[in-house]
Amino acid sequence: MRNLTLAFAVVVSCLLAAGSESVICQIATSQLSSSTTEEKKEKLPLLEEPQKVIPLNQAIETAIDPDEYIVDAGDVFSINVWGRDGMEFPSQVTPEGNLIIGTVGSIRVSGKTLTEVKQAVREAGEKKYKLEKITANLIQLRVFRIHITGEVRKPGAYVAQAVDRVYTLIEDAEGITAWGNEREVQIRHKENSVDTLDLFNYKKLGSLEQNIFVQNGDVIYVPPLQLTEKTVTLAGRATQRGIHQILPNETLKNFLLRVNAFYNQDLDVENIYVVRADEQRKEHYIFIDLMGSARKSEHPELVDDLLLKDGDKIFLPSLKSDVYVHGAVQTPGAYIFNAGYTARDYVGIAGGTIEMGKMENIKVIHIRTKKIEKGPDIQIERGDTIIVPISFRRQFTDYLQILSSFATLTFAFMAAQR
Repeated sequence: MRNLTLAFAVVVSCLLAAGSESVICQIATSQLSSSTTEEKKEKLPLLEEPQKVIPLNQAIETAIDPDEYIVDAGDVFSINVWGRDGMEFPSQVTPEGNLIIGTVGSIRVSGKTLTEVKQAVREAGEKKYKLEKITANLIQLRVFRIHITGEVRKPGAYVAQAVDRVYTLIEDAEGITAWGNEREVQIRHKENSVDTLDLFNYKKLGSLEQNIFVQNGDVIYVPPLQLTEKTVTLAGRATQRGIHQILPNETLKNFLLRVNAFYNQDLDVENIYVVRADEQRKEHYIFIDLMGSARKSEHPELVDDLLLKDGDKIFLPSLKSDVYVHGAVQTPGAYIFNAGYTARDYVGIAGGTIEMGKMENIKVIHIRTKKIEKGPDIQIERGDTIIVPISFRRQFTDYLQILSSFATLTFAFMAAQR
């Protein structure tokens, strides 16, 4: 309204003005035109340029493969019109799965690959603009809900993106329970197809094909172990003690890897044993050295792996890192293992006594070989036990004390019978 009033005043002034004043009229008219144009420019962006979407920070493993990425509701595209009057504006796929482009129209994109969507936009633009080209670029990934059920610690609905993999979301649900079967995890898609994944192969072998990307509406189901099938019992130094289902032809090594048994650094992998019952239910011990060391020459019964059977009991011993000294020493007990030390060294650390017998009679029990050796110069290994003998004089004194006590009791008993 203000500009109309000003324009009317300028026109009247120009009509009444003389020749010299016409220049002033021209200048005023020019300034009025410039002011009106600037005001229009200030208002045009509000009418012609939609608000731009700023892409969020998104953790992506690698560049998205347009032939594999499936477009759906929520994805945001940057639409570019290339030509003399080029323009750029964002467009988000509607909840109905359509991509709306101003003068071009609505394009159905839900369920199509990114490559197919780009082609559809290009073809639709060619029909509308003969001399210009339209392209669509994905600039922001959608977020959606998926459901995690079964043997997870926190089942429920979770927010995901199309670049999230199954295992990442299971970790968001605080992982699989001890009763969950991670080798048969089901991904139920909304079109009723089902993918079955072996997450053990992903975790231990890095098989990404066993850890696929999630899609809108997926349901992740972790089934329980079937106790009606073959099972084993895990005991000892294990993080997941209890009953576990075993797979067909599963070996001890693969099983221990699957249940993360090697997480404990003090696990003694050279002295694992399995208790197996025969048809008469008689138990037999099978000793396993997973390191495959050279002890087989001394212990041919050792094996470096074992095919598990239904009902096996697996015992995982802890690595004994201390050395134990007992007998005629001042401070019997456990001592830190020191490589290269002999029995004599440990007796000196524990403190000898006057009651100690001859050093030649010191006994060393080796935990690794189960052998017993005598002598002060025996090399000590982790877990060994050193027994320091008592001197003969001390033994004789103890014998006399015992005999004296027995005699006193005997005489007292005889006196009581009179």
